[in-house]
Order: sequence, then C-alpha cells, then structure tokens
Amino acid sequence: MTGPGGTEELVVARRAPESRRRFGNTWWGRAWLGALERQAELDPNRLPRGRTYARSGAVGDTVVRPGAATARVRGSRPEPYRVVVRVAVFTDAEWDGVFAAMAGRLGHAAALLDGELPPEVVDDVARAGLSLLPGPRDITVGCSCPDRAVPCKHAAAVCYVLGDAMDADPFAVLLLRGRGRDRVLSALRTLRGNGSGPPAAPAATATVPAAEAYARQPAPLPHPLPPPPAPGTPVPLPESDAVDVAALTALAATAARRAATLLTDGS
Repeated sequence: MTGPGGTEELVVARRAPESRRRFGNTWWGRAWLGALERQAELDPNRLPRGRTYARSGAVGDTVVRPGAATARVRGSRPEPYRVVVRVAVFTDAEWDGVFAAMAGRLGHAAALLDGELPPEVVDDVARAGLSLLPGPRDITVGCSCPDRAVPCKHAAAVCYVLGDAMDADPFAVLLLRGRGRDRVLSALRTLRGNGSGPPAAPAATATVPAAEAYARQPAPLPHPLPPPPAPGTPVPLPESDAVDVAALTALAATAARRAATLLTDGS
C-alpha cells in the first residue's frame, strides 16, 4: 500500500478486545518480541501491562512506514497518547546486499508471498553481514505519556500489535527496515531479469571414507587467553524509579570480582 507522497505503508486496523489474544505466533514474531523483552530488561513490569492494553483494543490504527510505526493508544487520560516505534533502516548499499542474498534462492520470494519468512532468508542475509530481524539496539520508542520507562506500557502495546502484523505479513518486517512489498519484489524481479538467479551448484569434491575420517586425530585446541588483570567495571545504568540502580551496580561489581577470582585461582 502506498501512502501520501508515494511512501509505502501498511495500516494495521484496530482490533476488538480479545482477553485471550496471544502474541508471537510465528518464529519471526517471537524474535521481534524477544528484542522488545531484552530492551525492557531493566524495567520489565511495563510489558504485561502493554499486553493488557493490546488485548483490550486500546491501540488504534497503527501505520507502518519505512523505519517507523505510529499509533494512538487510549490510556488513563481522555486524549489518546501518541506512540512512535522507530526501527533502524538499511542503507541503499545494504539493501543491495539483502536483495542479492534473497535472490540466491528461487523459493524466498514465493515464501514471503505465501506469508512465510523462512529462516534461510535470515541466514542468507546474515551471511551478507546484516541482521534482517531488528534487535533491541535497532528499536527506539517514544510516547507522549509522562512515564519515563523504556518502553512504557503504551509503546509496549504498539510493539505487541506490530508483532501481530509481522505474524500476518512478513513484509511488515522488511517495511520497517526500509523497503515494502512492492520495492522488494521489484528489486528481486530485476535481479532475476539480469541473470542474477541462484548460483550454480558447486562441483563435486573428493570424499573421505567414514572410517578414515574418524581415525584422524583432531588438532590440539589453542591455549585460552589469559584473564584480565583486574575485574571489569559495570556499565553505568540509567536512573529508574522501579529499580535500585546503586544496589544493582554493586551486585554487578561483586559478580565481576568473583568471576575474576575463579579465573585466576579457581577457588
């Protein structure tokens, strides 16, 4: 679907309340929610409330465009909150690598059109040095509510709705990364028209009898690297009303000292 100004977009319509609604019904949908959960590790109590908001129908129509999804979420105030979920997009050069990887197998485009995202697509793109599925560092959220948690319950609700959209249409993942269905399919058709189809099967190589392979002695393992001279320093944590940052930092420092002791004398 094309929005104003020719921008590709996907509109996820608001759903009626469903008290038993489940999220992450595909492996790629669960990967998206896993990234959300890892981002919320310091303040995870907003996630259950976000699921409740999503199940209650509080999230209005969600508009997905390259790099961002926006929605309004009904909260405790009369005016709905404005939520934006941003995802890091690929550059043109990175998309060239994605398309080259996807064009390497005839079934990739067909699977996407059939509503599937085969793991092989993600693996092929990973071999090109890119992560097709957004990780926690690729996602940023914003909300007009006063809650400083990342994510707040309203933003978490939109992320769960996005997980639904990805379950239904894997092109939603690609759109958030910068290219929608039409541009992806057009690029793949162009590559195939230029003869950039799947590579030829490699020539057969000489085989080794199983008995001979098992009889070979493995090469010795390399010596492990020496431990650092001193325990590491915990990464400074952001202030949070829900977490005792000082206590958590002290626990991390204690764990680092204990790990250093185990590495040096094994006690």
